[in-house]
Amino acid sequence: MRGRAKEMNQTAKAAGWQRRGRRQRRILYAVLAAAVLLLCCRGLASEELEVTFHHLYSPKIAGGENLRVAVLSDLHDREFGPDNQDLIRQIAVLKPDLIAVAGDMVNARNGDPDVILNLCGKMVEIAPVYYCPGNHESNLMYEQGSPIESRLLELGVHVLVNRAEETTIHRTPLLIGGIPTSPEDYAVYGAEFFQEYEKSGAFKLLLAHYPGLYDGDLAEGAVDLGVCGHYHGGQIRLPLLGGLYHGDTGLFPRYSGGMYRLANGTIFVSRGMGGHNGLPRINNRPELAIIDINGRQEAVSP
Repeated sequence: MRGRAKEMNQTAKAAGWQRRGRRQRRILYAVLAAAVLLLCCRGLASEELEVTFHHLYSPKIAGGENLRVAVLSDLHDREFGPDNQDLIRQIAVLKPDLIAVAGDMVNARNGDPDVILNLCGKMVEIAPVYYCPGNHESNLMYEQGSPIESRLLELGVHVLVNRAEETTIHRTPLLIGGIPTSPEDYAVYGAEFFQEYEKSGAFKLLLAHYPGLYDGDLAEGAVDLGVCGHYHGGQIRLPLLGGLYHGDTGLFPRYSGGMYRLANGTIFVSRGMGGHNGLPRINNRPELAIIDINGRQEAVSP
């Protein structure tokens, strides 16, 4: 009996060692997986500015011409180099015909527009700047009483708040409009403007900070190119799936970044250039986008 008991005791000990071994291996694997994930995230959380190139075909563009639009959004007071010199230099090298700003270039909680005023003061020397405010600029203007709009206008920036301006670039007439209104407030503040705006036969470039407008009210609107921001590229971008999350939409925003063909037009949603929530941008570098618009079916070289 003693031998049998000793054998059973040894068997129990061995089983215990096996369980502890398996538990320790699981802990080790979990630690290793966490370490690998952390290293990958650190590698993918690059804050280096990325320039992306996009092409849009339009028969409205005068024959043989190319219209180049630089798109910026969601800077949130960030600076690329001292006083954004690196960003300004990059824009100048790309030689845009116009610069479209889709809002949230400031942080409302800071209440100081100097970063974007300095940037816009330099950008207007490169090309005409058309600026549609986002929710952060709107907070500054309408809740904090900031003179940011008048100061931008003094610099020569075209600030578009539910209005549009006509211009001609390379013999192509354009009607450039802006709707800073959220989807919830569109019926009150944006609908009347847009109903008139979409009647134009010119090339319609519409800056609207909220992509969510194209989930509803503007889904079938006649817009040649809509430009949006706000979703920050979904903060974390997953291969094949795109952006992961935004507070307005929850998981997997429908328009998290890039070009999207709609019923009667095309929209481009910028991944943005900064952030205000302290979260890292994973696999989602800050984006300066270039859109070349012309009458050719194929893309032009950068």
